[in-house]
Amino acid sequence: MKKCSLKFIFILSVCIILISCKYDHEETLIDPLAGLTKLKEGYVIGASARIEIWGRKNFFVGTNNLVVVLYDSLNLKEKITDAHIHFMPLMTMGMGSDSMQQSCPTEDPNETALNDVFWGAVTFIMPSDTANSWKLSVMVHNHKINKEGKADFEISVDNPATTVLSVFPSQSADHSLLVLTLVQPKDPKVGLNTIEFTIYRTTDLMYFPPDDSYTIEINPEMPAMGIESSGNVNPVNTSLGHYKGKVNFTMTGEWRVNVLVKKDGITISDNKYFNLTL
Repeated sequence: MKKCSLKFIFILSVCIILISCKYDHEETLIDPLAGLTKLKEGYVIGASARIEIWGRKNFFVGTNNLVVVLYDSLNLKEKITDAHIHFMPLMTMGMGSDSMQQSCPTEDPNETALNDVFWGAVTFIMPSDTANSWKLSVMVHNHKINKEGKADFEISVDNPATTVLSVFPSQSADHSLLVLTLVQPKDPKVGLNTIEFTIYRTTDLMYFPPDDSYTIEINPEMPAMGIESSGNVNPVNTSLGHYKGKVNFTMTGEWRVNVLVKKDGITISDNKYFNLTL
């Protein structure tokens, strides 16, 4: 009898530990907003939805990975997880009759939420200032009730501490421009890091389709030390204008990642680089 009791206690203890570990793991998985900041919130008139937009800390020049959370406006405890979301950023430059407008690259979220939120991105190409202002409109089609509406937000776009975006001519017959953005690493570490770029093309500054037809070569160096690193993997296209590879940082300090963008073996970019601090 005593052995049976001890065996029962042992099995019960193991079960409790396993259940506890499972709950801890699930709790980690279901927190998609960890480390993010709520940047904007409001109502989507017409779609019966309340919207929250989350990001790292602020809107900035470069690729902003944004998380959208939608709630039923009549029951704010109920999340909307099936919807079409379309980002519509617009910058107004100047004032009065001399003003001009331009947009920027976007990646709309999938129509089905992941962990109850929608993941997308907006790549702002210029900062806000006294003469130039940004508005971010978000179109929402609430599939549950088959209604849609739009929320408008006046936003401020800052320049990051280090540049992560470059615009330059594509050298093609249509005189288009290329927008090259360093997406990651956001928090580089000593050793091998994933490095990711995006390339978008535009001819009129209102439409920015992703371009998968280029190749990218990287060469990291530490100018202050006069050294380069080995073991890097040039980024390759993964679809929708994204290019991923590996970059190796051998010590802490100021690094410069030199970037060559090529088309059919011919270099299109000229002395492009991004600085990163470890």
